[in-house]
Amino acid sequence: MSMALSARAWTVTVSSPAGCPALVCSGCVLPIPAVGAVAVSQIRRHLAGHLIASRLPPHLRTCQCREKSCAWHWRQGPCSGPLRLLLIRADCGRTWHLADACAACAGAIPHAATVPEPPENTVVPRGHVPAGEAPVDLNPEPGEWVEAL
Repeated sequence: MSMALSARAWTVTVSSPAGCPALVCSGCVLPIPAVGAVAVSQIRRHLAGHLIASRLPPHLRTCQCREKSCAWHWRQGPCSGPLRLLLIRADCGRTWHLADACAACAGAIPHAATVPEPPENTVVPRGHVPAGEAPVDLNPEPGEWVEAL
């Protein structure tokens, strides 16, 4: 019996289909309408929702850049070192990735920052949520943790 590992990697791209800004997310079925002008905070909040909803024990995590054939950076050597959670900005801020990467790859990915793991008590509430939007309640201090992303 094989067990499929869940990847901790999401990509959000700012798009403008029919002139209306929207977020196209690798983890969502439909585009997410942007609230006003697309703000980086809206993208971070959306990515945080996916991260919180898909907790994965550290021993099951892998370097996601290797899974993408190191498309995020020039290959410099084998993956090595502890895993880090990275927020990567690409395409002049139109595309954002949140993913696990090993220390070697993390140091080689341009426009990337290591971000903290969400606190253990961070929960995804059930209830009314706009279609396609990942619900997030970042207790106890939502602003601080999302801003760290």
